This record gives sequence, structure tokens and C-alpha cells, in this order.
Amino acid sequence: MAVSSSSSTTSKPGSSLDVASIVSQLMEVESKPLTKIDAKISVSTVKISTLGQFKSQLSALQTALTDLQTPSNFSAWSAKFSTDGVATAELASSTVAGSYQMEVGKLALPYIWNLSGFASESAALAWYNGAAQASVKTGADATVFKAADGQYVLSLKAKSGGVTAGSDVDAAITAATLPANHTATRYQASQNAEFKLNGVSFSRASNTITDALSGVTLNLNATTSANAPVTLTVAQAESSARPQLEALVKSYNDLHSFYKAQTVASADVATRGVLNSDFAVGSMMRQLLGGLMLPLTGANGAALAGQTDLTAMGLKLQDDGQLAVDDSLLSKASALQSRLANGLTIGYDSASGKDLATRISDMLSAGGMLQERISNEQKVQKDLNARKTTLQDKLVSVQARYTAQYAALDAMLFQLNSTSDSLKSALDGLTASQKNG
Repeated sequence: MAVSSSSSTTSKPGSSLDVASIVSQLMEVESKPLTKIDAKISVSTVKISTLGQFKSQLSALQTALTDLQTPSNFSAWSAKFSTDGVATAELASSTVAGSYQMEVGKLALPYIWNLSGFASESAALAWYNGAAQASVKTGADATVFKAADGQYVLSLKAKSGGVTAGSDVDAAITAATLPANHTATRYQASQNAEFKLNGVSFSRASNTITDALSGVTLNLNATTSANAPVTLTVAQAESSARPQLEALVKSYNDLHSFYKAQTVASADVATRGVLNSDFAVGSMMRQLLGGLMLPLTGANGAALAGQTDLTAMGLKLQDDGQLAVDDSLLSKASALQSRLANGLTIGYDSASGKDLATRISDMLSAGGMLQERISNEQKVQKDLNARKTTLQDKLVSVQARYTAQYAALDAMLFQLNSTSDSLKSALDGLTASQKNG
């Protein structure tokens, strides 16, 4: 409860005391401890907010490190077709460089049958779901089309393409017994995909080919014109590391600049950094810098051959403590792309078995160094607010007591003044009567 002085007065007409003013001045003195607590709460609020910003920027750094250490973000190989739309390719780690001529004569197709004569959608699905059509349901998916009012068509499409799977569905539908006045029409016959690689012929039941070219999965999308093959080229991919490196540099530099600004030392409290002399925050920054200085490793901390410091990623630590992408160093980091594609680990600590990104995650998690620091500051603020509430309640009682005391004193003085006036009048009357006598 807030304590404030009243602008009204409890003094009676003729009183000699301004009770409200006296109590207000006394409460200003009594409220000084409350003012100090408010100041401490304000400082604590700013500190919690600053730690929250530090946490957000530390999280951004963790994300940048994780992106660099995710092999799927980098491919050591790329596949390009001379004509778009014919096919796409997915590459495995076992891919080798090469160039291939590819012709696509046929795409794999599934059998499609259309059964007509159903009076409703439910009637069509009831036939499809019936026990007698178990083999049909196993091999084909069903879609019901409304051809006209009261006329529904059950379209059955084989779940797998290719001749073998299609033949099973074809046989099942052919053998099925249709209701009277219903007809079955084969719309599309199944076929295998037929294609050539460097003149070698292949036939597969699916348009997704995993076993024709080692390390390459082909997804056929269209046929090629006769005697007009397309060229598939598998080659070392261009470096895609720079955007992730720049994200790492930015996140670290933002965090470093924020830390410097919030830890400025000064004899003047007004210009001193909010996190100045904060041991926990300083310790975390030292761990980050130390982690970046550790040798780069492969996946799970495996040793790497060749250069393993920051320059191996095209990075350098400047005199002002900031990171930078160095074009000259990056151009010389010829192994970087393949290292990233195979799994690169930054800041691996052999003692803990954790990389820098994981150690940052530990700092951010419940019970971690940073989260614990924020929780402790929140506890300090909670305690200050509890003390403030207790003091406010006390000041309310103090104000009430002062008001009652000085109101009583004012009333007593009023009575004394009244008695004095009465005595004076009596004495004046007595003196006047004696003079007249």
C-alpha cells in the first residue's frame, strides 16, 4: 500500500497546528528507506532486462554455431541437368564426380480403373470396403467422383507403379464381382520406367531410382525427346559456407559489443555498465573466447589433418576482440566445404566431451550459469518487493499514529486557548467592575 500525505487538514477552526503539513514532513523522513528500496528495485529490473538481452544474443550465437556444424546445410557435391524438368538427383556421401548422358523413354505408371454405376458416394465406398474386395483394397487407393446427380464413379489407382504391381491390381479388379448395371473401365495400364545412362538400358517399377548410379538417387519427372539425351553432371559443390560464417561473425560481434558496453568500468554510477563486475557473465565470455580458440575437430571430436585454427574457416580475431571473415584466408580454405559436409565441430572440449554450441546450451538451460544468474537476480527483486510491501504497511500505521497524535495535540491546544480566552474575559470583567465601584 502506497503512503501519501493528505492535502486536507484535521485542524479545527482556531487551531494552532497545521496537522497535515506536520505529518507530511514527518512521513518524508520516515519514507526515505522506501525510496532506497525503490531505487534498488529499479536497478534490479534493469539488470534482469540486460541479462535477458545477453541471453538472447548468446542464443543467436548458439544457433550460428549449430548451423555451421550441421552437415545437411552443406553438400560436398552437386548434381546439375542440362535440361530442367526431366529429373532431379539426391546425392549421398559416397557420390563421386562424373558426367552422364541420360535418356528417359517411359515413366513408371500405375494401373487406373474407373467403376461406374453407383448412386451415391457411400455406395461406392461400401463396395470398395467390402470383405469381397480385400485384394482390391490392398493394391489400390480409391477416390469417388460425382459425374452427375445420382451418378458416381469409383476410381481405383494402384498404390505402386510398374508392371508387376499393376498386374496384381488388374487381376483383382477383373476378378471382382460388380453390382448389377455397373461397369469397369481400364483408364490406364501400368508400365515400368525405362531410361538409359550412357547408353545402358534400365527398367524399374518406380520413378525413384536408387540402384542405377552409386551414391545418386534419380527422380524421373518427364521423358526426353528421341535421340536427345540430357547431361547429368555430378561435381564438387561451390562453397556455401560464407553466409553461415558471416552469421557466426555477426552473432559473436553483437554479443561482444553488448558485453563491452554493459561492463564499462567507471567511478560514476550513472556511466558504469550494468554488468560491471558481474563474475558469471565475465566467466561465460571467457569460455566463449576460449572455445573459439580450441582446434577444430571432425564429428564427435575426431582429429582433423591440416590447419585447425580459426583461419581454417577463413576467420580471424582482430585486435579489438571482434571476429571477421577474411577473404584471403577463406579463399585458401579449400578443405572447408568438405569438412563442413562431413561434420565440423567447433570448440570441442575433450574433458567434457561437448562442443561450444552444447556448452552454450547448458548455460541457457534451467540450472545453467546464465539462467541461474537471471533466477538469482529475480529472487533479489522478489525479496526487495516483499520488503517494500512490509515497509509500506508499516508507514501506513506510522502515518495514522502521527495524525492521531498531532490531531490530539491540536485539540488540546485549542482547549487551552479557549480556557485562556475565558479567563482573560473574566479577569477583564472583574477589573472593569472594580474600577466602576
